[in-house]
Amino acid sequence: MTITAQATVNVEASSQDVLEFVLDLDQYRQVDPKIHRVRSVEGPDYQGRGSVRIWGKVMGLPPAPDRQDFVLERWTRLTFTGAARQPARLVFDFAGTITCHERQEGTTEVTHSYEFRFKGLFRLAERYLSKWLQDQIEDELEALASRI
Repeated sequence: MTITAQATVNVEASSQDVLEFVLDLDQYRQVDPKIHRVRSVEGPDYQGRGSVRIWGKVMGLPPAPDRQDFVLERWTRLTFTGAARQPARLVFDFAGTITCHERQEGTTEVTHSYEFRFKGLFRLAERYLSKWLQDQIEDELEALASRI
């Protein structure tokens, strides 16, 4: 089973400002409590590809190191996926997307979504994590809108 969560907010900023804010993960972790610590960010390169090394936290689990690859489609979409051969992939697969649509009135509609697929015995926690994850993404976007 896959857990999904999604939320949308309008912000008074350009899509470039939004995605640059998100890519500054040390700053972004102030609105996303699932990011415990940022170890390094590489990229984006000229193709929009990069990777991040973080310590992430999911409810009920201690903070753990992870590497996530990302693709930036300038300046409309940013997608993070859990990198292969990482300890976190023993527990879950992950994808997160932030999509931006600039509106005529000068605002940007930001939609953020997550997909988690837990493995093995960790699947037992999915029904508890689903509501938590939805609450997290809503709080995250509310905090994003107030900071940007």
